[in-house]
Amino acid sequence: MHHFFVDPQFISATAVTFPPDQAHQLRAVLRMSVGDAVIVLDNAGQAYDVTLTRVEKRQVLGEITAQYAASGEPATHLTLYQALLKRDNFEWALQKGAEIGVSRFVPLITTRTVITAVTTNKHDRWQRILTEAAEQCRRGRIPELAAPMPLAVAAAACTAAAALVPWEEATGRTIADALAGRPRSVALFIGPEGGFTAVELADHLTAGRITAVTLGPRILRAETAAIVAATLALQACGDLT
Repeated sequence: MHHFFVDPQFISATAVTFPPDQAHQLRAVLRMSVGDAVIVLDNAGQAYDVTLTRVEKRQVLGEITAQYAASGEPATHLTLYQALLKRDNFEWALQKGAEIGVSRFVPLITTRTVITAVTTNKHDRWQRILTEAAEQCRRGRIPELAAPMPLAVAAAACTAAAALVPWEEATGRTIADALAGRPRSVALFIGPEGGFTAVELADHLTAGRITAVTLGPRILRAETAAIVAATLALQACGDLT
C-alpha cells in the first residue's frame, strides 16, 4: 500500500485533503481512483488508513477509516554528520541512510570538502529525497535535515550520548564495542572523499569526546562508510532485529 506524508493542516478528524502535488501523483502518476486505499502519515507519530472518496483533476479527498501510532522508527536517535560529497554520492547517502533508520542528517563542511555552498533548491531536493525514502520504506517520520555547518561547530554542538568517527587508523575498537551499552542517541561523523585531515581529527574529533572506531581492514568510500557505519550502529543498539 502506498504511504504519504501529509502536513497535519490537511488532516481533519475524519478526512484528508491531499495538497496539489500529492493529488497529482495520486491521480496522474499512480492512476488511483475512488475506493482505493492509502496510508497517510502526519510526521508527528500518527498514521491513518484512508479510502479515497474524490479523485478529480484539481482535488483528491479521502476518508479516514482508522488512526494508530506510526511504526517503522528506531528507538535509537541516530545523527549522521556527513561531509558534503559529490552530488550523486551525497544524495545516495541521504536516501540509503533514511531507509536504514538515520533520524537526522547534518551536512559537514570540512577542509577537503569540494562543495561548500548549498542553494535553497538543492536543500529542497535533499528534503524530497528524504521524504520519498521515508515513504518507500514505511517510516513513521521524515528524517531531519540540518543546514550545512563547519566540522568544528558540529563537533562542539554534538550532544549525543555516544559520538563516533570511523577512522582507518583506528584499531581494535569497533562500533559494537563502543555501543555495547545501547545508548539511545548516537552520532556518526563521516569525512569527505579524501577523509578528515590529521588536524581535524586531532582538534575536533579524536582529541575530544568523539571516539575513533574501526570499520575493518578495508578502506571504504565515504558514502559506503556512512551506510555501513549507520547499519552497524543501529544493529549494535538493537534496532535492526
